[in-house]
Formats: sequence, C-alpha cells, structure tokens
Amino acid sequence: MTMEDRNRIWTTGNINHGFFGDNLQQQPLPLQRLQTPGNLSLLSAPIRANGSGNGNATANGHGQNSATESANGKQLPYEPISPNLIGIQSKFRRSYYHKVVLGGLLALVIILLIAIIVISLGLKKSSSICRSKECLRTAASLIYAMDEQTDPCEDFYQFTCGRWANEHPRPDSVTSNDWFRERQAHIMRVVREFLRSNITKSEPEAVGKAKTMYRACMDTKLLDKRDLEPLINYLLRFGLPVLPSALNLTLGSGSKYATEAANVKYNWLQSIVSIKQHLTMDLIIGFDVFPDPFNRTINRIALGTPETDSAFPFNNDDSHKMLRKIHRKTIFMQNSDDEDDSEDDRESEEEEAAKQTSTGMTAYLHYVRKVIEKYLLYVDPNVNQEEATLGITELVKQGVRVARKVHEFKEEAENMTKPSKNPADDIVYITLQDLQNQTDKNIAPKTLPIWVRYMELILKGTRHAGNIQMTQNLTIITSQADITYLQNIVEYLDDTPASHIESYLFLSTIEELVLHTSSSMRLLHSEYMRVAIGTEGSTPRSLYCANGVNSLLGMAVSYVLADADFTKEKLPKVERMLSDIRRSFDRLVKSTSWMDAATKRKTIQKSAEMKSFIGFPPWLRNASVLNAYYEGAEVNASTHLENLMDFVHWQMMDKLNEMDKPEPIGWATSPSNVNAFHTFQSNAITVPIAILQYPFYDLGLE
Repeated sequence: MTMEDRNRIWTTGNINHGFFGDNLQQQPLPLQRLQTPGNLSLLSAPIRANGSGNGNATANGHGQNSATESANGKQLPYEPISPNLIGIQSKFRRSYYHKVVLGGLLALVIILLIAIIVISLGLKKSSSICRSKECLRTAASLIYAMDEQTDPCEDFYQFTCGRWANEHPRPDSVTSNDWFRERQAHIMRVVREFLRSNITKSEPEAVGKAKTMYRACMDTKLLDKRDLEPLINYLLRFGLPVLPSALNLTLGSGSKYATEAANVKYNWLQSIVSIKQHLTMDLIIGFDVFPDPFNRTINRIALGTPETDSAFPFNNDDSHKMLRKIHRKTIFMQNSDDEDDSEDDRESEEEEAAKQTSTGMTAYLHYVRKVIEKYLLYVDPNVNQEEATLGITELVKQGVRVARKVHEFKEEAENMTKPSKNPADDIVYITLQDLQNQTDKNIAPKTLPIWVRYMELILKGTRHAGNIQMTQNLTIITSQADITYLQNIVEYLDDTPASHIESYLFLSTIEELVLHTSSSMRLLHSEYMRVAIGTEGSTPRSLYCANGVNSLLGMAVSYVLADADFTKEKLPKVERMLSDIRRSFDRLVKSTSWMDAATKRKTIQKSAEMKSFIGFPPWLRNASVLNAYYEGAEVNASTHLENLMDFVHWQMMDKLNEMDKPEPIGWATSPSNVNAFHTFQSNAITVPIAILQYPFYDLGLE
C-alpha cells in the first residue's frame, strides 16, 4: 500500500501590539485574541499607562471588565502617554508567553518522540520474531537438523543438515530418505484410511472403483488360492508358450495346461505388440505417441529404441527403480560376443555370472532360477527335476544374451550419432515404407517387413484399425540414432534363432507379473531385493496397495484431499505467490543485459501465457465428471492381476483411440503426488495439493 506523506503547517496570527500615542484616549481599543500554537488563547486588554499595577490586575482577571466595557462601545479614561515611551509590560508579556508556548511545544515533541520510538521498537520486535505455531515448528525442525559442532566455514552442509538423518531415520524398506518421501508417506496413510472405508452411494462411482481395486490387492488369501493361474493365462494371451523351447521339456498328460499349450502359435512380433498393449512395456522395439515438437495440435507415433518400462505402479517405487538399475548394470557387464558357446566347456550361467559380474547378477540369477522352478512345479507337478535344471540354465542364458545385445545396440546408436546443439535438428520424419527400406539395407537382398504389420497389430481393437492412413501411409517421428538402432536390431532378429527371442520375452513377462501372484513368489522377490540393494524390510501390504491404487486411479483417490477450505483460503495465497514470482522473473528478464529485445519480448510473453494448475481440478468434486474420467475402466474385488492388466490396457487403448486429436493441456500428475511439475511443451506448471504442506508450504512466512 502506498503511504501518502502529509505536512502539517503550524501558524500563528500576526499580533499588532502597537505603540501608545496621545490620541489613544479618543479611540476605542478593541479586544484582540492572541493566536498561539497549541490552540492557546491569551486575551489582551488595554493597559493603563500610569504603571499603577492595574495592568497586573488586568492579567489576573480585571481586564475582563475593561474588555467588556470596550466591547460595549464605552470610552475608557486613559491618561496621556508620552509618544516617546514604549509599552514595556506588553513586550515582557509577549516574551513570557512565547517562552511558555515554546516550552510546552518542546515537551510535547519530546513526549511524542519517545512514544514513537517505543511503539516502533515494539512493532519491530513483534514483526521480526514470528511466534506462531507454524514458525515454531519450522524453527524447531531447522535447529534439530543442524550440527552445531561443525564449523560452517569447513562444511556448511554438515552444519545445516548434519543431524537431519538422525531426526528422520530411514525406513527399513527403502534405501534413502528425504522430505519428499516422508510427506508422500504421510499422504499415503491418509489415502490408505480412505480406501479402507466402506463404499457408499454418496461417493462417485470412480471412488468405489479405487476402493475395490484396493480390496483385491489386499486379499492375499485369494491371491495364494489362485496362485500362478492368472500369470499363465496372460502368457497364453501374449502368444507365448507355457514351456519355452529353451527348457526342452514337454508337459505331461496330467497338466491342466497341456491342451492350451499345444495350441499356441508363437510369433515374436505379435507377442511384442500384445505385451505393449497390456503392459505398455517396450521389448526390443520402442513405441510411443506424443505431440509433435513443432505443432502440439498433432500427435505423432514414434518408433526407435525401447525406453518405456511397465506401467504397473507397484513396480515403480524407488526400491524397484534401483533394483532395475542394478539389474541392467550387472546384466550388461559382459558382452555377449565374449561368450563361448562350445558344448565342451560350457558353464552354467550362474557360475559364469559369479565370476564375471557383481553380487547383484548372482542374486538375480538365483532369483530367476527359483521362480522358474516354482513355475514348472505348478504347470506340471511331475516335471523331471534334472532335466528342468538344465533347461532353466539354458533359458536364462538365452534371455540374458538377447537383453545384452539390445542394450549394446542402444549404446552403439547413441554413441555413433552426436546430438545437435538444437535438439530439434535430430528429429526425423519418415514414412513406414521409407523406414522399411532403411532397415532392410543391412540384410539385403533379404527383407524383414515388420513396420506396417507392427502398426496394424498395435491399432487392432481401436477405431483406427484398418485405416490405411494410419498404417501404410503413416508418417512417424524418430531420430537418426533410433534409425541406426532399428537397422541393427532388424539385422540381429534376422540372424538370431526364434527360440532366443522367445526366452527373452518369456523371462521379461514372468519377472513383471510374478510379483502379483502368490506369497511364495513375493517372498522370493523380497529376498532378491534384500541381497541386491540392501533393504532390511518390506513396505506394509496396506501401504503397498494404497500406493499402487493411487498411481492408477490418482484422481479418484484424490477425492479425499479435495475440500472447499483449500479453495477459499490457501488457493488464493498460492496464486498470489506464483504471480509474484512471475513478476519478479519478468523484471529480471527486462533488466538483463545478455538478451536482445526480441528474446526478452518472447520470454515475457511465454511467462504471461504460462498456465498454472494448483491444488486439484475444479471438477474433482463433481461426481458426473469424475465418473466420466474413468468411464470404461472395470475392476473386480477377486481378480487383482486382471485389474492391473485391464486398467493399463484401457489406458493404452484410450491413448491410441485419441491420438488423432490434440492432446489437451491439463494436469501433469494427480493431486495426491508430493511434487511439482513443469510441462515444457504445454508451457504449464502443476502444483498438487499434496505438496502444499509442511515443509514445502505452511512455514509461517506469509
């Protein structure tokens, strides 16, 4: 608020204390009021010139009568006064009253000055030290995190944060801890209690779906009863054999899967596409749909290196991400070209890994071996154990070899093609037919026509199926590095036995799905994590399931976090904060010297057009809109794995169905996520309600 300065001007009246002349007796003397500072009024009456003391009497009150008589027009008797005499007493009184007034003013100024100093000191003291409960919590957290025994000049980080880990011990189920994990755990406990509550008619149907998915995840007795049956059903759906060729085993007549296994016709391309549709996982070939970098109103299909992992949320926590990182690091340490395929000196894959790779690789191979052993006993209890052991070794060896080769091709492609200074220069637009010509170069005169067929398979079941514009005439987006990779992988696929690709696809699928089957399989996985990454415990099943449901149905789960108080109280403050940041940024841009005028204009324009999504979507509390958001997604309280697979498949099909429409600019994450996001192409930021909590907000600094 702009403060206006006001100047107060003090004035006094001009007092005419004239000289007495001899004609004063003939003129009536009017009563005059002395105007003095501080609204003081002094009555000045005529003074007798004979100096008899009547003037003093006048000052003591007798002058009032004279004044009255003069006012009534009566002429007062005065004796003549010499024209050379000055009114001494009038001059003395004027000096005396001036001293009184000045003394009073000085005293008043001193009092006011003291009062101002006292008040300002009090205000300064109260404004500089915040004693609200939010400030006290922030101060306590800060001081307990500090290591005051450390010299800040030697190690400032240790000085400021040295005791944080002691005050916030790491849970046994994770490998590290920070404020984001702690506050996300807090949100998940709120979500867990919400998902545990009964399904009511007053809640949106979408919320009921989230609670049903949670119940299915928590029903471990039913999961044990169903055992590996759901997993095998999906292997068959993906066109993968119940017993891969590398096992060199045949199902006995007593196996309930003997008939179904005999009818499987394996085709690696169909299997890759089916796995992509149901798990969104890239195996060998990378596929994605995203807005064109130069025109976001158009979506483009991209083909290239495999980048996308499974969309299963339960496998995407920090521990599993670290596990995959270690797995990839160890599995790719040995180049497949160094392997000796000689039958005479062949060693088991586990012994070979123990010599040439880390403990992580040994733990992985041990885990895979145990999983396949349990799997074989389930599909055929009468399996020959001796033959099974040899078959498992070969299966793992073939799968690991393909995985290493895929990684090798990715590394080669990225190293061969140096990225441009401008990332847009690396983009390549190419038709499927031209891509086919490119990938056939390395195997000429042979050909491996897969790209049009891949697109036909991936669009099967969508509204684009059979549309020639989406297959043969389709222009995709890729890069030179991706084209190099696809050329190498096509050459490898043409030379590699189909059974090796089959082993790789089989193991990749088993590893992804087995965690959602029986307790015994989950126990094996827990032991593998303990050895590989050093965790000493596991996340409680209730929080594990709450996290998974939140990742899939985040908007429905966030229903519990959306409340009217946020919209009324906190939302305006956050919007004002972002507005202040934007204004400060704009001023910084305007004052900088290293940007030209045109760049400054563009930058400020982009800043002005940036969209902000704060808290939760306004429609989240609208049951009809929320239900429409999840329309088509089905869940069942007795089929946990199917719930996951069907939901991910529904998401993938929806993405493919809508890929010819502009992608709407919206929320980058669910409101229950403790984080904030900047979507570069959309020029938008997302600030979920979950991050608007201590210590990221509510610090008492507003």
